Amino acid sequence: MKSVTQKELFYAMFLFEIGNTILFAHGISAKQDSWMAILLAMASAMPLLYLYIFLYQQYRLNLTEILKLSFGKTIGKVLSVVYMLYFFYMAARVTRDYLELSTGSIFPMSPIKVIAIFLMIVVTYFLLFDISVTLKVASILLPGFISLILVVFLFAFTIPGYSLNKITPILGDGIMPIIKAAYPQILTFPFGEIIVFMMIFPEVPNKKELFKHSFVVFILTGLFLAFNNINIISAIGVYEASRINFPFYSMTRLISLGFFRNLDSLYIALMIIGNLIKIIIFAYAGLKASQSVFDIKEYKFLLIPTAAIIYALSIITAESYFIQIPVELPLMSLYVHVPLQIIVPLLLLIVYFVKKRNLKS
Repeated sequence: MKSVTQKELFYAMFLFEIGNTILFAHGISAKQDSWMAILLAMASAMPLLYLYIFLYQQYRLNLTEILKLSFGKTIGKVLSVVYMLYFFYMAARVTRDYLELSTGSIFPMSPIKVIAIFLMIVVTYFLLFDISVTLKVASILLPGFISLILVVFLFAFTIPGYSLNKITPILGDGIMPIIKAAYPQILTFPFGEIIVFMMIFPEVPNKKELFKHSFVVFILTGLFLAFNNINIISAIGVYEASRINFPFYSMTRLISLGFFRNLDSLYIALMIIGNLIKIIIFAYAGLKASQSVFDIKEYKFLLIPTAAIIYALSIITAESYFIQIPVELPLMSLYVHVPLQIIVPLLLLIVYFVKKRNLKS
């Protein structure tokens, strides 16, 4: 295993958090003050971030190994299977997002299965190497990704009809809609997804200031997403942002830079970078979890079956994608993300303090 620096981990976490979320802004752009819900969810996710890092620092193991050590071999292995399936499902879900972003905007005539196959080939190739390679690639791609995002942010002001007045009235319906938007959906997506890095933390030799760097990631993520939300609503309005499936893409196409119009190539670059790293990280976490479940030293012989599973799940879910958006996301947030991102880690914390107290007594 090649060494992973904290700087590379920091860059990968940031790209992981903002890459897919900015492109797939549907569902958090439908209200004038939804940007406030993003900032509220970000602030609420700080204790959750600290919990993940605290658990790791106490055990110096990945999440599935912590589960087996805390709950015993049987219960711990069952929960490890659940997390393994969860990480694979999340990889398939991000793959599905990529497929819909591709066929629904840039490549409307392309067969979705062909795009999925090529994407899985790239993901499998990256997984042949240590995760350090993916993190290094993320650190190289992040400056370019941010530069392209900033181009969209800055030149969104050139869109005819752009007005910050569209985000008003702020708190027009009171505080409750903001709270309902923040919890649990925005809290769990994207902020709670950082739990996947509990499978990667052991790969970083230098553990100092891990929370400090991750804290900065959360702050920057919240600010980027909030400003992106404000830009989308100011450019195309609340009604259009809630009606269309890819508001960021629609905003990008409206930008005019002299002779440059319909900046599809810029969007393609953002789409590839923003989704690829996230798919690889979730797939890697699932493979590491499978090592713990099956007690194996090497996971690479599982690459082809893993790619096949992610491919199949992405195709199956993509068939009814637009029906699932208003139904699946809220249900997944409440009944899957909340237990696995919040409840189980809190139980691990309780078990840790109980065992620590028993040792002292």
